Amino acid sequence: MNWQTFKSLHELYETGKTKKRPSLAIDAVFKYHTAQTKELLFTKKDVLVKNKALFDQTFRNRYLNEYDECQELLNSIDENTPQCRFEVEDILCLQEMKRQMDNGEFEDIRKQIIDSNETRRGVSLMFFKHEKHLDSREALERAVRKILQIEQFADNRDFQYLYVLQCHDPKVIVLCENLYFLKMPEKARKRHIELWYAGGRNIEKLIYTESRELPIYYLCDWDHDGLDIYEAVKEKIPHIQLLTPNGTPRDIVKTEHKSLWRFPETPAYLSGLNKSLFSDEQKYLIEALIRDGTWIVEESNDIVGMIGG
Repeated sequence: MNWQTFKSLHELYETGKTKKRPSLAIDAVFKYHTAQTKELLFTKKDVLVKNKALFDQTFRNRYLNEYDECQELLNSIDENTPQCRFEVEDILCLQEMKRQMDNGEFEDIRKQIIDSNETRRGVSLMFFKHEKHLDSREALERAVRKILQIEQFADNRDFQYLYVLQCHDPKVIVLCENLYFLKMPEKARKRHIELWYAGGRNIEKLIYTESRELPIYYLCDWDHDGLDIYEAVKEKIPHIQLLTPNGTPRDIVKTEHKSLWRFPETPAYLSGLNKSLFSDEQKYLIEALIRDGTWIVEESNDIVGMIGG
């Protein structure tokens, strides 16, 4: 759902009606509230009206807080314009980014982005679904630059820099598939954990790294893509060890996750992954995830508990 659609929902909540537009008729959210719940009705006068008793409660419970948060964020960066069509998911991502900037949690990451002259695709990979997310979204890129207080991102296509969250007297290194834990520095630093982020599959640079004889671990989403990347990382850093997750599995379909297990009818194949790279405990967990159609999000794990901190 994009911001214009969300504003139409809010207008229905506030006034009881909104103008009928072709984009609303095909929007999944409006289809649900018209065809399934019958909370909204299209009239013959090109107007969409609500069933007040039903819709108001739904909007208050499901949408109102999120709408207020999105509106506050867009107002704060001067992007709440009639032309704004950001996806709500992206607005919430911007909101979290701004919160961490305001709290000073992003200062190390921001400095490294500037010092390394990071590319648009590199920044996109850090914060959004994939490295091309900002390529055709000029307004969204502008919003990211406003929040990070960076005038411009580099325009080349290489993502060559390793991001490091340093700490005093490091005891272990954890290479993360995603940026999440590097955005919360204190938890890792207090436990003497040095965090690295290479950027998903952008791992060619790892051949130049030196772990300084420290134990080094890999932390990732436990889905096909995350574990497939681990195999490639293992080729670059043979002594790296895969951390076994302690997060809660999530349903792949319900979370609309895009990384699907291969050969789901035969879990013992381990999705075509190299079985020799996993412990018996890890192989058992992978089989269970495939069998149940689930995955484990990297961010859901207790990183300290995983390495016995």
